[in-house]
Formats: sequence, C-alpha cells, structure tokens
Amino acid sequence: MPRMATMDRERRRAQILTIAAEVFAEKGYHDAKIEDIVARAKVARGTFYLYFEDKRAIFEELVSGFVRQLAETIEPIETVPDSDPTRVMFELRSNLLRLVERFMAEPAMAKVLFSAAVGLDADFDRRLLTFYEEVAGLIERSLEQGEEAGLVRPGHRRIRAFCLTGIIKELLYQLILRRAVSEPAELVDTMLDLVTDGLFTDPARAAVRASSAPRATR
Repeated sequence: MPRMATMDRERRRAQILTIAAEVFAEKGYHDAKIEDIVARAKVARGTFYLYFEDKRAIFEELVSGFVRQLAETIEPIETVPDSDPTRVMFELRSNLLRLVERFMAEPAMAKVLFSAAVGLDADFDRRLLTFYEEVAGLIERSLEQGEEAGLVRPGHRRIRAFCLTGIIKELLYQLILRRAVSEPAELVDTMLDLVTDGLFTDPARAAVRASSAPRATR
C-alpha cells in the first residue's frame, strides 16, 4: 500500500510538471500563474505546494531537468588517430538526430528553454549562458579530438565551436517554434552537409582564401 501511494505521488508530481511546461510555454513565465497550472492539472492549490515551493521552484526544476535530459542524449564519440571516418560520422549524426528528436518530443519544454527562460532575470541568464558555454566547450573538445584524429582541418577551435553552437540553436529554434522544417533527418543531414562541404565551390573557396591572406606591405 505505501508503495502504491508513493507511485501515485510520483505520477501526480510528473503530471503537474507536464502541465506547468505547457502553461509556461503558452503564457511565458511572468504571465503564467499557479492558478493556471492547478486548474489545468485539476488539482487543489494545496496539492501544488506539497510538491513545489512556488512558481519559481517548478520552473527551475523544469529547465534543469530538460537540460539534464539533453546532456544525457549525447553519447561520447571515440576519436583516435586513424579512426574510421564512417563510424565517427555515423555516431555524430546519431547524436544530432537524438538531440533533435528530444526537442521535438518536448515542444513545450523547447519553447520554455528558447523563449520563457530567456531574459527572466540575471540569475537565469547566467545559467543559460553557462549552459551554452558548456555546449560550446563540448564542441571545442570534439574539434580538438577530430584534428588529432585527422578528421577536422586545423583552425580556431573556440570560434568554430561558437559558430556551430549558433547553428544548432537557430536550427532547433526554427524547427520547434516556427515549424520551418518537418523532418529531423533533413535538418541534421543539411547541417552536416554545410559543415563538412561548406557553401562555396572550389574557385570561390580559393578566392576567399586569397582575399583573407595577409597582404605584403610596400
């Protein structure tokens, strides 16, 4: 009996979290009220306070929980000298695909992360900045490993990492909030094509390199 009661409490708590994500996604943090959450969840206000101290507490749990899920989605890719490029690219594509599918499975939380949590206050802005810096750091380390394995051209890894972070953020934003792309695989494959082959033809790339090369001083 106690175990059943515990399971019921866990289900009720999960239900309130799910409803809260929907409310925050629809109304934003400041306009969302505890009354909105309990009314949609069909629970008493007192029941809400059995699980969460206030609106800020449930919002923080939603964001931190979703960020943790995203981190768990990414599996490490082993890259050593003479790594099989086919295997590495397959694992990279799989990671990106799982990440996109996670966002698509949680559209309310995606909107909360990209919209409701932005500009909430200085503390949350710092948390989001830290999160994106951690993502960029992960990408930077991956680029370093890729260079060592002979899979990535040498270059300014930090700048490249921020560029790739921006690409991923904007693609996910367009996918989730604007529904600009419907298929996760199409998004991932297009991004990988852009990163691996770029936009320009060989003559155009040569022209870019020539224009950015240091000019001799007279």
